[in-house]
Amino acid sequence: MIKTSVDINMDRLGQAKQIFCTETIRDTIDAAIRQVIRRAAGQDLVSLAESGAFDALLEPGAEERLWG
Repeated sequence: MIKTSVDINMDRLGQAKQIFCTETIRDTIDAAIRQVIRRAAGQDLVSLAESGAFDALLEPGAEERLWG
């Protein structure tokens, strides 16, 4: 982990603290970073689904074929 100095908009920080129910600046930033990563992962999953990656799971008999 690194230590850094950044300028932070305190109004936005206050809003983020309320949204994430956090007390400290560090916890709020960590929560925001985790949320960004989770959102990107969700978007990747949607993209996979839209590309047809899970279509085989919707075919009749898929459950029996896959999980016996």
